[in-house]
Amino acid sequence: MTSFLILKEAVKYSGKSDSTLKRLIREITADPDHEDRHLIDPDHEALQARKEAGEPYIWKIHTDLLDKRYRAEEGTTSEPAAAKEPTSTEGQSTVLSLLREQLEAKDRQIETLEKQLDRKDDQISSQNERMREQNILMKDLQQRLAIAAPSQQADVISANTEQGSKDANAKKSKDSIWTREFHLFRRRDS
Repeated sequence: MTSFLILKEAVKYSGKSDSTLKRLIREITADPDHEDRHLIDPDHEALQARKEAGEPYIWKIHTDLLDKRYRAEEGTTSEPAAAKEPTSTEGQSTVLSLLREQLEAKDRQIETLEKQLDRKDDQISSQNERMREQNILMKDLQQRLAIAAPSQQADVISANTEQGSKDANAKKSKDSIWTREFHLFRRRDS
């Protein structure tokens, strides 16, 4: 099967990184007369036309080029890298045991966090109960003070205002310049 693959498919097919394939494309497209230029789409003329028109384009690489460049290096057949099966079951078992250990550690961590959340919920509910009790006590205290204090407080306030008014009026009458006598040459009694 020979066909053009977009870059993501070529990465899966060849097993090489995205940047490696882009480097290959740059190397080949830099020279329009390169021997492998026909294995990369769009061709040189179509690429120039799209660049001038400002249109987007997608690089496509022929599977023959990928086989030629990367399969020859690895000395393998033209099977896709993703289709290869791992040969080592020992490697799989170590990875599997590592993943199981991590899973168990995460489970323990989740249990610890759940216990902490339960404790916090209990603390919050007890705080809410205390606040409710405090509010009830404050309400009761305010009602007691409101019942006992109004008559005493009213007498004290009216007495203070009457006495304060008398003192203020007396001062005004003494201090008034029109009602005050002038003693210009008065001797001091020593």
